[in-house]
Amino acid sequence: MTDETRANEIEQEIFATELDSFVPDKILDAHSHMWTQTTNEDGIPPGFKEFDADVTMDIWRSRLDDLLPGRQQSALFLPLSIRGSIEDAELQNEWVSREAHTDPLSRPAMWISPNMDPDYVRQEVKRLRPSGFKCYHTESPRVPTFESEIPEFLPEEHVRVAHDEGLTITLHMVKERSVSVASNQHWIKYYCEKYPNMKLILAHAARSFNPAFADQGMESLQGLQNLYCDTSAVAESGAFETIIRVLGHDRLLWGSDWAVSHARGKYVSVGYSWVWIEADNVPPPRYSTQSPFVFNGLESLRALKQAARHTQLSDNQIEDIFFGNLAGVLGVEG
Repeated sequence: MTDETRANEIEQEIFATELDSFVPDKILDAHSHMWTQTTNEDGIPPGFKEFDADVTMDIWRSRLDDLLPGRQQSALFLPLSIRGSIEDAELQNEWVSREAHTDPLSRPAMWISPNMDPDYVRQEVKRLRPSGFKCYHTESPRVPTFESEIPEFLPEEHVRVAHDEGLTITLHMVKERSVSVASNQHWIKYYCEKYPNMKLILAHAARSFNPAFADQGMESLQGLQNLYCDTSAVAESGAFETIIRVLGHDRLLWGSDWAVSHARGKYVSVGYSWVWIEADNVPPPRYSTQSPFVFNGLESLRALKQAARHTQLSDNQIEDIFFGNLAGVLGVEG
């Protein structure tokens, strides 16, 4: 890991002046990654390769301390979204389980693929003791995978296992307009209603990098008692405000999306889409030779602070988003 991935003076100033008084002392991160070396050359996605191949709990805490200095940090750890063999998945799952279980407040998730037999998944749950599943569209047989229906990468048989074992599922839905798409709404409701002992976490504020998606789709999911959304990587407040208004603050979970949190850039909504902007595709301001971009994780925290202000959340409710809500989901006491 290089000095370029550490917090610079501007990032330190942003946290000290804008966020230090907002972020609680104790954090339970709903969306953070951990990984080890893989036999698959493409196993570690772009953007993660600049960090050490073997991510330990100590390394993770050191990196999160750049984003949230001085905080007590634990997490629900998600294995990387790898395209590889069952053997590679086992390697990642074993590593994440071992590291997460070194911390009494952290929990591991387990990477699952539709290529995994449900009986095998059950056996791995008993062996590794995960608190959740992580699935991803790249395991779908559809081409392109970004157009996949949810059951194509999260089959019902796996949801049934999560229900039987009381596990979370972190779902990165796809399709161009994410949660505003009727078929995505249908499968979310179907799984949540049929399998109430499963807790479904919609990653990236229901993948609402454009707040319009949440505004147009979230009300269709109202009343689902086992549905949650994490904040990971989203850097506009509108999606968070909609989730708080429609589902309640107790359904919003802070997530860093480390190591994406340490990429210097920001997701910005445009029309009915969104773009990632960074120094490579946006020139610096004419009056400065310095790139204006900072950690995406800081931009996301700024958006959450703005949403909390707009929805008039209390300090206790903000603490719930950063710790209490996920602690309740996972059965963590602390």
